Amino acid sequence: MKWTPEEENFLIKNIKDLSTQQIADKISFFCESNTPGFPTSRTEPAVRRKITRDKLLNKDNKISTYDDTWDYIVDNTKKYRSKSVKKDLGLTTSKERKIISFSDLHVPFFLWEDMQQALIQHKDADVVVLNGDILDAYIFSTFSKSKNIAALKEYKIAFDLVHYLSDHFEQVVLVSGNHDYRTTRAVKTAGFNQDAAAVFGADLLFRISNGEKLNERAELVEKLDFDNVAYQRHDPWYVRIGSTIFCHPSGFGSKYPGATVVKLLDHFTERMHTDDFDSIVVGHTHKVYKGVVSGKLLIEQGAMAHKLPYQFQPDLRFKNAMNGYAIIYQDSTGKTNFNDSTVIYLGSHLPTKKGVL
Repeated sequence: MKWTPEEENFLIKNIKDLSTQQIADKISFFCESNTPGFPTSRTEPAVRRKITRDKLLNKDNKISTYDDTWDYIVDNTKKYRSKSVKKDLGLTTSKERKIISFSDLHVPFFLWEDMQQALIQHKDADVVVLNGDILDAYIFSTFSKSKNIAALKEYKIAFDLVHYLSDHFEQVVLVSGNHDYRTTRAVKTAGFNQDAAAVFGADLLFRISNGEKLNERAELVEKLDFDNVAYQRHDPWYVRIGSTIFCHPSGFGSKYPGATVVKLLDHFTERMHTDDFDSIVVGHTHKVYKGVVSGKLLIEQGAMAHKLPYQFQPDLRFKNAMNGYAIIYQDSTGKTNFNDSTVIYLGSHLPTKKGVL
């Protein structure tokens, strides 16, 4: 029970003249006598802990304080200190750049309420990353379909979203996911080679980043200046911002959280110099994970979309999907602050329970 002002005043007044046991006995007596301000009995350890927590006595007084105890611990463990050197993994760097990353929006199925709340909460972010599967490309899916969604409708929603982000944040970065590639793959499947397919502008993320606003007939009606929207057409499935890699692979390490990003750690370690990055943020898995492996901060950031009908199939390939997004803090040199950078878990979307009658 929290100490009352009457108990605290009595303690402070008598702390140098009475022992902790005597103070406990007095307070207990006042309680038994129904003295106002003394609602409960106090034990000697409770009195001692109160004195220690509030540092009511210094190390020159009779009662041992927290500082005395800590000094005792230090004095008796110094001789066991190893000669190792601690490696700074960016755990104490100051926050200079803030990045918010959303992945697996699967427009038009994205969680716009959660995303809006996140954007308001983190309106001080310097960079917004859309880390793959921005579009669902539902009409090009090989899974069974329960809706009729035109590709143009997806494009216009995603375009407006990027337009909004471009107006409200300093920098927007687009990363391509396997769903974003569905359009290009569909054109190739139709028998067109890359040179022939180019006329269709199948890379929709490039067209969005290029500011190409389309009307209801898919005609270009305006080209906006998205000078703060970045999209790398070469290897668009990953991008490096400072020392953080944001990526959206097309495969999985396994169904368990963390397995995919650990596998990607091996991939990027072989592809880059180990000092080129200190953290990886991964989309695609629809899982939430944060860990440190081999001195690198690894995050699987979850999805920003509700579950789709094909995710309820009995093959269990989409088991345990989780919603979430990532926040990354970097210092002025681009190094990641491991402690403050994290994944925000937003829960899971489950199917409605079927009735039998």
